[in-house]
Amino acid sequence: MSDIPLLELSHISKRFNAIQALDDVSFQLRTGEVHALVGENGAGKSTLMRILAGIYADYEGEYLLEGQQIRLHTPKEALEHGIGMIHQELSVIPELSVAENLFLGRQPRSRLGIIDWKEMQRAAREELAKVGFEHIDVRQALEKYPLGIHQVIEVFRVIFSGARILIMDEPTSALSPAEVERLVELINLLRQQKRTIVYISHFLEEVIRVSDRITVLRDGHNIATLNKAETNTTHLITLILGREASAALPPAITKDDRHVLLEVKDLSADVFTDINIQIRAGAIVGLYGPVGAGHFDVARAIFGLYRFDRGTISVEGRALPVHHSARHAIRRGIAYAAESRRKSLFMDEPIYVNVTLPHLAMIAALWPRPSVEVKAALPVIKRLGVQPPNPYQAVGTLSGGNQQKVALARWLTFPPRIFIVSEPTRGMDVGAKREVLGILRDLRNEGYGILIVSSEPETILSASDEIMTMARGRLTAHLENKNIDSDALMRLV
Repeated sequence: MSDIPLLELSHISKRFNAIQALDDVSFQLRTGEVHALVGENGAGKSTLMRILAGIYADYEGEYLLEGQQIRLHTPKEALEHGIGMIHQELSVIPELSVAENLFLGRQPRSRLGIIDWKEMQRAAREELAKVGFEHIDVRQALEKYPLGIHQVIEVFRVIFSGARILIMDEPTSALSPAEVERLVELINLLRQQKRTIVYISHFLEEVIRVSDRITVLRDGHNIATLNKAETNTTHLITLILGREASAALPPAITKDDRHVLLEVKDLSADVFTDINIQIRAGAIVGLYGPVGAGHFDVARAIFGLYRFDRGTISVEGRALPVHHSARHAIRRGIAYAAESRRKSLFMDEPIYVNVTLPHLAMIAALWPRPSVEVKAALPVIKRLGVQPPNPYQAVGTLSGGNQQKVALARWLTFPPRIFIVSEPTRGMDVGAKREVLGILRDLRNEGYGILIVSSEPETILSASDEIMTMARGRLTAHLENKNIDSDALMRLV
């Protein structure tokens, strides 16, 4: 492997308004290496890779490709230079065939200008056979294959588009152990073919296994670049956190005799297995895991938004139907605030519409009546301190913290017993985070049961009475929130 950099980002700095996302970061790639990039959420990994992939062009510093200075302005331009990014959220289209996905946007054409289906299928079979995937029927819809094959097809689509440098963002986050093994084999094959890979992952043992070198980012700074033989998981955790990792982990939680509001038993689906959770009256349980651990899907399953294969969900001792809907969950006293406020709230609608929407049948039995809805919404708008407290103001004009307050307020019009809140403080400033977490603690003190689901250690540690950790679809620990810090959480996942 040559020591001459194939690609070099030199002294890169990037700001988003008041936030310094990257500060004088340098990063090199060598031909044929797997170079891992690790760091906590917010360390700057995604920003650096988006510069590399041509998504961000407004930055300070130099971008050198084979010694020549360039500046990419679009992902298409990056791909023309042989650089492709494979995002965590796959862009394959499951309803289309394997061959169509491989050649999406560049299907071979006949002399008449129509798609040459036979040639596309022949080329797809030939290319997949070269890399040991001749068993895949390229005529079949991709949805008939497991998620691991979707990941493989995504990788090869980028390669067939001309990429020699691949950026893989959390590629194994939703894969089963067997699918991870297959992807590792594929990465080794690509390394032999002199492809260069940037590998972003929270799974540190996996990082050490697949990579040649590892770069650690922390708070927008390049902390170290190491050969994998120079490090181990404990050393990497220390570099990521900026302090020595605690040697001992806290003991598991003891039994609690408080009233159980929600009990999840042996819940299993395609992305999580044997999940057991109890939410008690007057308690906040934090469910923590890295991106792709399956914890957000568990939350959706409890609320009836994600189909599970087996297990039971009970509210105060009464089991919900196996394939219950969100309507069932609401009727039984479960509320759910999703991690994406922009997807769960109607940004162009006024605050009062967002607050009363789940309860229209009770507020206005036959048709919406704005005056009645406003009257129902005002008390909770004021109670949660939404600013400004104008029920007619469009939600999209509010700050992130106030949007989150609206997402919580909508459930307090007719209060539930159990709150499930995913990423309640994502994208907020310190003051807004404090306010939102304060609201959740107040609800806890009033006897509600609360499940906070997050990939942000600070959120989990700041608000939870108990902490459960997940990795690769399984619970790994259940602890009382005493003397726990972020390095303990990282080790547990």
